[in-house]
Amino acid sequence: MKATLTFNLPEEQVEYNYTLNAARYKDALKDIMELMRREYKYGEHVEEVSDKIADLYDRFIEMTEGLLDE
Repeated sequence: MKATLTFNLPEEQVEYNYTLNAARYKDALKDIMELMRREYKYGEHVEEVSDKIADLYDRFIEMTEGLLDE
């Protein structure tokens, strides 16, 4: 299977750059997700901070649902 994306440059330069860097964006999101998970699981925080990290992690998972799947 082949897929070809066509951009009208320079008008669609921003869209082109987003597409070109999509894998890097995905890797960054996965790194942020892992950082939050580790911080919640292994970090030594007061309960209020741990709860906030857990809440942010859950919201992050909801917002990125399906985007970070392999």
